[in-house]
Amino acid sequence: MTNTEGVDIFESVQILKGLPADQQEFLGRYIQNKTFPKSTFIYSPGEEADWVYFVVNGVVKTGTINDEGKEVIKNIFYPGEMFGELGLSGMTERPDFAGTLKNEVEVMRIPVKILKELINKNPDVGLRMIEKLGERITRSEKRLERLIFDDARTRIIDFLLEQAQKNGKKFADETLIRHGFTHQDMANITGTSRQLVTIVLNELKRENLINFDRNSILIRDVNQLK
Repeated sequence: MTNTEGVDIFESVQILKGLPADQQEFLGRYIQNKTFPKSTFIYSPGEEADWVYFVVNGVVKTGTINDEGKEVIKNIFYPGEMFGELGLSGMTERPDFAGTLKNEVEVMRIPVKILKELINKNPDVGLRMIEKLGERITRSEKRLERLIFDDARTRIIDFLLEQAQKNGKKFADETLIRHGFTHQDMANITGTSRQLVTIVLNELKRENLINFDRNSILIRDVNQLK
């Protein structure tokens, strides 16, 4: 990686924006960029938790496989976001997986020990990291509450609204979400079934609340969908 490439990547990653040149140079010596094909694992349960990852291009999912072999998606990550950071807390083995969806993904990864050194040099990076992790925990708690209290249609709508907030592009009243989700992916994160996701999306389309194809969902009006 050249220094120019490194600067571009640093500016695109939320917690690394505004790093001084000497800290960019320090990280640049250890950063690895890797590309993963669609529908593949980036890491798997049981692997060493010795890298922290950042999405450069594409969409990443993380989650677990239950005893019945069903995939349970816990989080979705877009460009600029961090994942796989549990090694920073002292965990040595990964309890979950990270994988790509229907499209190729490019990630940047930094060794845990190097990121710890950076945090010691620049505590603001650690504070930004804590803030982002706090936001993620809040989203996870809300999702758990929805699984307990809300019906399937509400959970699917809430998932669409969350993705619109994180990655939607506004066009007047409409919001476009470009994604790589299958209906099964949506089911795995909302605790429903692929068939039910299809039924609900088609209902919302008939009600003119959304339109969708294989790679995007258009929300006609976020306030009407809520």
